[in-house]
Amino acid sequence: MRDLEGLSWWLFAASAVFFTIGSIQAGEPVFLIGSLLFLAACLVFLLGRDRSRRR
Repeated sequence: MRDLEGLSWWLFAASAVFFTIGSIQAGEPVFLIGSLLFLAACLVFLLGRDRSRRR
């Protein structure tokens, strides 16, 4: 089950990358900021998850 949780967060991060690319192409600064914040949140969660698994 834990592997599926990690996979789902990596998929969220991948979708945030595509949302970021789409917002750059569309020239929408509000969507760009939102997608970058979502990507950062996903990465922070994943880094924290990896640190807790190492202990």
